[in-house]
Amino acid sequence: MKLLKDRKGVSPVVGIMLMLVVTVILAAAVNAYTSSVSVKQPTPVAQFDAKASYSSGNITLNMISGDAIYKNDIAIRIQVDHPLTSGYVNMSNVTFVPHGSYAASGDTIVIPFTKGKWGAEFTGPQISLSVAVGQPFTVTIIDKDTGNPIWTGHLVMNP
Repeated sequence: MKLLKDRKGVSPVVGIMLMLVVTVILAAAVNAYTSSVSVKQPTPVAQFDAKASYSSGNITLNMISGDAIYKNDIAIRIQVDHPLTSGYVNMSNVTFVPHGSYAASGDTIVIPFTKGKWGAEFTGPQISLSVAVGQPFTVTIIDKDTGNPIWTGHLVMNP
């Protein structure tokens, strides 16, 4: 009978079981939090030599160095200051030479435009602006994932 009345061994066992349950719940909470946090990829970095030629009908971006730039992962914005206007180029018209879908060091990105009465005309669903010969303008390549600029160039429309 003394065996059933002695309860001194029950308290440490219950305490250890409670500590194990708390540890398992904390581990599950930490796992749920860390699996829900996504790590963003860093914005690619690239340098270009850029030229705009009205006579050729395009803007040419020669990639000097940097990370590979994929056509589906970027947007190209054109901006003029007077009057302040900007818009995004239709990427289906942009050509990546020689690979077609991406540009790496030594490759070229060609942005075509229409020759209009007042200069280079950029028109499309997200752009409607004109750049006159001799007028300065800005070209920015933007990473769609982060929204950050990869490269910004200040150009002048050459004849």
